[in-house]
Amino acid sequence: MEPVTPEMDQKEFWNLRAKTFPRYSPDPDSYEAGMLRLAQGIGADFKGKTIIDVGCGAGMYTIRLAKEGKFVTALDISEAMLAVNREDAERENLTNVEYVNMDWLDFEPRRDYDLLFCSMTPALRSPEGKLKLLSFPKAQIVYFGFAAPMKTQSITELFEACGLKPKIHPTTADQKAFLDGHGIKYRVVGSSGRWEKKLAKDDFLLNLSTSLTFNGGSLGQIDLEGFSERFSDGQGSYVENTDYQVEVIVWENN
Repeated sequence: MEPVTPEMDQKEFWNLRAKTFPRYSPDPDSYEAGMLRLAQGIGADFKGKTIIDVGCGAGMYTIRLAKEGKFVTALDISEAMLAVNREDAERENLTNVEYVNMDWLDFEPRRDYDLLFCSMTPALRSPEGKLKLLSFPKAQIVYFGFAAPMKTQSITELFEACGLKPKIHPTTADQKAFLDGHGIKYRVVGSSGRWEKKLAKDDFLLNLSTSLTFNGGSLGQIDLEGFSERFSDGQGSYVENTDYQVEVIVWENN
């Protein structure tokens, strides 16, 4: 298992999570394929477009966007996430993706963009991050966010056992309030369900330890190996169930 520091910043957290983070799947019935279809159902148009994937992560959307769009800038603060993203893009023989390892607020575009794609990214938590979206004239914005706090069973039970309150990821209510405050009209559609992921023990422990430390806990608070056994499937894998409610928001900048 990778070492976890006592105090972890955003970049370190996402670098550590890159190994187990969702990555591209060609399955037409995958979660991300369904989400893109939801977006297209309310007017998102990726075909032939020049796109920024803000907080692109390991590329579960980047590669699909690149296959439909003209060009994609994959932007992320985590070099480990970008390495996974690039690996999968090369496997798919894509040549229309550039990778930018940078904070969203520091990014200075070198070309015009038709569309900004933003999925569950912490880059838009701040008012400054949200305002920057509006600085791209005539661009379409496609935003995926949680409509309610995400609940991963193992993490929820871990925090309860350690007496921790998790850092709350802003919901789409924050984004809609921001748009309402700026008089911006938008379309929205929702979806809900459960993600189930089976992990090797070391990867499962890594997810627990990084979440614990990032949210202010200490590795000395609990026997993680013992705790993890309640999530074993008895066949060498550890099950991570996450219940989610998400919304897709689409709008056009003036």
